[in-house]
Amino acid sequence: MRRAPAALLALAVAGCTTTLESGERRYREGDRVGALEVWRTAPESDPAYPVIAERIAALEEEFAQLVEHYKKEARHFEDEGRLAESIVNYRLALKLQPDDTATLDHVQRLARDLVERKAELKTAYRESLRKKNLATASHGLERLRALDPFDPELDTDELDDALSAEIELRLRLGKRGFSTRNYRSAERYFDAVLDLDPDDERARSYLSYIATIRRESQATEGGPVPFDTSPFDTEAEIRAEGFYQNGLASERTGDTDDLYTAIRFYLRALQAHSHHAAARRHLVGLRRQLANEVDPLIEEGRKLFLDEDLQSALDRWQEALLIDPDNERAHAYIARARDEKQNLERLRSEADVAGGRE
Repeated sequence: MRRAPAALLALAVAGCTTTLESGERRYREGDRVGALEVWRTAPESDPAYPVIAERIAALEEEFAQLVEHYKKEARHFEDEGRLAESIVNYRLALKLQPDDTATLDHVQRLARDLVERKAELKTAYRESLRKKNLATASHGLERLRALDPFDPELDTDELDDALSAEIELRLRLGKRGFSTRNYRSAERYFDAVLDLDPDDERARSYLSYIATIRRESQATEGGPVPFDTSPFDTEAEIRAEGFYQNGLASERTGDTDDLYTAIRFYLRALQAHSHHAAARRHLVGLRRQLANEVDPLIEEGRKLFLDEDLQSALDRWQEALLIDPDNERAHAYIARARDEKQNLERLRSEADVAGGRE
């Protein structure tokens, strides 16, 4: 019986909580959408209404900026054909602006388009898999995953296992051809590996060594070239040489984006085997060649950041660090952009909570 007065007191205290205080409590707990909903219930006769109106205006402005961010992300994904990710961002914008009928109509059209394109690509993928055309199946699965990375049906190991087994078989046959000096057979199998995985560093490595043997053979007028059956002492050296060859292939295109890819491959080569002199030499040369691009990349990232294109801004600053790994400005901007992304993710989760209450 003694508990009753305590319960009544708790109810009385709860009843004394004002609309302003209730909203503030939700805001402090991180539920900004819930805070906005509470404050919107306040009548103009509420003594705290002027303060509540200011809080509502500030949050509505914040959400308006968030809506524009979601729409910008959605358009970016849509342009790249990543329809499922585009739809997610449009729907997040709609949770904050549910009366936006134009966006709602657009999302519905995108959803229908997504279903149709997925059905077509899945049919082609299954047919390629049935015929064991692994390269075509792999390309088809890549397109499907770009279209909808959230589809649980695409989270399968079936193709990955088949690809891994086939790649290992072709590598084994290529190495056998190499060890018996049957270079044509070895090349055929190593090229077949690259058909399935164009960046396989092991196949690249052996193909590079075969090419070296051929050049030396021609230099000695076709005479025998002495060599060990294994040109590499360790697996690390094999991988390092393969990454180096991938870097060379990217560098030779002359395309600026490929030059950044080449730097990444040279770095991977040095991570695999730190004494790969050619990889280090090309890395130093590329960084020297691109040195004047660092400041423009940082400035481009700043403009993208101000335009709320955070991922593109991060991409530019990370490219700057590929050239100048110790650049303090780039490191500072990246830290700031990542903090901003975390804030957006928090607001996104709040929007998800609000959607769950509808």
